[in-house]
Amino acid sequence: MVVSHPVLQEDAMDVEVIEEAITRSLKEASEKGIDGKAVTPFLLERISQLTDGESLKTNIALVCNNALVGAKIASAYGNEP
Repeated sequence: MVVSHPVLQEDAMDVEVIEEAITRSLKEASEKGIDGKAVTPFLLERISQLTDGESLKTNIALVCNNALVGAKIASAYGNEP
C-alpha cells in the first residue's frame, strides 16, 4: 500500500519561493560536482538556508503529520475483525 498525503495548507510554503530555492540549490549542487548520496543532505541544507529556515519548518510539519496519518491507518487496521 502506498499512501500519499501532502503538507497541510497552513504549513505549506509559497510555491514560487520554494521552487526558486530548489532550482538554485540543484544548480549549485551541479556546479560543485555534488552527486550520489551527497545530493540530498546538500539540498536540504541549502534550501533551508535560502528560505531562512522555512523549508525546515515545513518538512518537520510534514513528518509530524505523516506520523499522525500513519498512526490513524494503523489504528484502523488494528480494529479490523
